[in-house]
Amino acid sequence: MASRQITAYGAKVERSTDGLDFTPIPECKGIAVPSVETDYLEATSLDSPNGFKEYIKGLKDAGTISLPCGYTAEGYEQQLADQAARDPIFYRTTLAPAPGQATGDIFTFRGFPTPQIEGNDVGAIVGMTISIRTTGDVTWTKGAAA
Repeated sequence: MASRQITAYGAKVERSTDGLDFTPIPECKGIAVPSVETDYLEATSLDSPNGFKEYIKGLKDAGTISLPCGYTAEGYEQQLADQAARDPIFYRTTLAPAPGQATGDIFTFRGFPTPQIEGNDVGAIVGMTISIRTTGDVTWTKGAAA
């Protein structure tokens, strides 16, 4: 059976202040997909079976992610404006279609960005990392079948 894996090349990472009108983040070199972690709260009591600790599920958190980009004045200006915004920014990452898909999978979330310019050596490309502190839910929409 042939592999159905894909590369990051061809993906799109976009941002929006209203969740409707998305614009690309210039010169992205990676994809923005948060990893959701769940807290587990210890609920052990004196009558827990056989002396084992017991847990219940707590809240979820998608944490902080880093989005590597090439530095451009336009991209930095965009991110400074987003950082200054009062409300979290909407993000949408669309992967390239996998074999058998007409459209790629889509991940959406919100977060507060902090742009950081990388101090590279002489002759190296100037980079920028966008650190995004996520807030709220992360959604995944499977791409449409071909």
